[in-house]
Amino acid sequence: MRMWWDNQRTALVLLMAGSFVGTSIGQDALPVAPPEPIEGIWRTVLNSEVTIAPCEEGFCGTLSKIVVPTEGLTPEEAAAAQAMPVESFTDQRNKDPNLRARPMLGLQILTLRHSDKPYVYDGDIYNPQDGNTYSGYLEMLEPDLVRLNGCVLFNVVCRGEDWVRVIPEPEMAEE
Repeated sequence: MRMWWDNQRTALVLLMAGSFVGTSIGQDALPVAPPEPIEGIWRTVLNSEVTIAPCEEGFCGTLSKIVVPTEGLTPEEAAAAQAMPVESFTDQRNKDPNLRARPMLGLQILTLRHSDKPYVYDGDIYNPQDGNTYSGYLEMLEPDLVRLNGCVLFNVVCRGEDWVRVIPEPEMAEE
């Protein structure tokens, strides 16, 4: 009789352990929503980088790397700009004087949301080069290529540029 009880107790313990393990495995194995195709780091035409991530408004793009364009600058101006730390760049051309002291690095320049077209995200684009905000949209052309279009005149006149996804370098294991 004792052998039967030991076998039943062992079976009960295994059954309970299995249900707990199954619960924790089941929780870990819940499907995770894949990231939206626009999420990630994107290199602009001028080689700066914008990081797009989910935010309260939908998707927000922030300046995550700044490369100072040299076009339109004298060699002295370009050298001076290159010597400045990127943390010192501020939003000097903003139309609102109260916002001109905010840092450019980390500045939100995109606010996007799903449109009624697949792989197109509508929203607002802040252009720190002229201090204006435009309506526009971002369109996925390929998995690693998007076109950002800023528009005026009720989206009749649009101008765009292509951005390429930045593929992170694999981290080297320390030996």
